[in-house]
Amino acid sequence: MALFHFALEALGKLPNPLSISAAGARVLPPWVPLVTWALEALGLSSLFLLIYGKNSVRWLSGLLAGWIAWVFRGPLLVVSVVGVAGLPPSPWWAMAFQWWILYTLCGLLLGFAAAASNLQP
Repeated sequence: MALFHFALEALGKLPNPLSISAAGARVLPPWVPLVTWALEALGLSSLFLLIYGKNSVRWLSGLLAGWIAWVFRGPLLVVSVVGVAGLPPSPWWAMAFQWWILYTLCGLLLGFAAAASNLQP
């Protein structure tokens, strides 16, 4: 997840903080994104294991885990932020699409890691 974020930043594809927040950009301590990504990775891995235990198809379990997690990070977050804060929706939907790509890749990576480790359901 961190590498995906780094790649977007290097390519200049991150949205302008002023367009997604009325208050502008806030600088977080460097440990906050790291802890957040670790927590997200733990949650996604746990969801993968729960799904994989039921269907035993690694790549499908990875896709399902990634897409289920994306629903909460993507459309539900956009609707909540736009509805509550009254911000313009277009930059948030662009980020939601980027997150869909990220969660798809992370889910498939989990499936390939399970195959490489010969994980059994």
